[in-house]
Amino acid sequence: MSEIRTLKTFLAIEKHGTMAAAADRMALTHAAVGAQMRTLERLCQRQLFDRSGRSVQLNDAGRSIIEQARAVVAAYDSLLRGVGDELSISGSVTIGSTASSMGFLAANVIRLRGAYPGLKVRLVHGISGELERQVRAGEIDAAVIVSEPRTTTLPESWERLYDEPLVLLVNPLVASANADASVAALLRRYPFISFEASTLTGMHVASVLRRLRVEVDSILEMNSIASIADLVRQNVGVSIVPRLRHAAWEEDPLLSVRPLPGTAWRRHVGWYEFGRQPLATAIVKNQLLTALAE
Repeated sequence: MSEIRTLKTFLAIEKHGTMAAAADRMALTHAAVGAQMRTLERLCQRQLFDRSGRSVQLNDAGRSIIEQARAVVAAYDSLLRGVGDELSISGSVTIGSTASSMGFLAANVIRLRGAYPGLKVRLVHGISGELERQVRAGEIDAAVIVSEPRTTTLPESWERLYDEPLVLLVNPLVASANADASVAALLRRYPFISFEASTLTGMHVASVLRRLRVEVDSILEMNSIASIADLVRQNVGVSIVPRLRHAAWEEDPLLSVRPLPGTAWRRHVGWYEFGRQPLATAIVKNQLLTALAE
């Protein structure tokens, strides 16, 4: 439910102090957080933030509803747990995911086992377009897919989970030997591992290269971020890929991550459903949203 996620964002602002910090914790853009808070103010029929200074801060009215917001979110979470206990949720659901999001999905499905031992969640992987088709055909119950932001109406539903910006991925040997080199210089100097051109991400990578006016020496085209990262580790070449939210690349001694200056596009990862879904599907989605808010 979008209202619950708005309240979770509101509580994240109170907890972490700023909208920017809340946006990072909730995997949202700053603009999306601002839009959610304006919607909340409209629903509450009063201003909840002081916007007179350079930063946006909770005002007295905003602070006065903190405990109520916590109670509503807690009641919602308890509702899912309570209904699950009452109905002794059992049986199975099938959830799809792209390969790059499977680790995040699988880790949270495992976390559900303690609370719902009778619930069996089968996971399948695939590319976003095929997973969406499988959901619409009723072959799987829901999927974590890559999609541009969109407005949907029932029976179709797509809800954004988190975003991933494009970055330049290079081997640390390349990075240390070219500490002062620009992104464009590195792209011109080293072999380029391309993201599959026919995909949404590949199209935006091509757009970045055009904007930088760089003609790369593409030696390979792939549709697997993990495989591309592995080739960069082996110093085969450099690449532009989405910065995977749940991969610890900054801690990897064989990878170096550089931001792309002036690149605003972000890959949007969301939850896709079609038609009426069993309660178990809502429980899995709620677990993902809870994990993102932690």
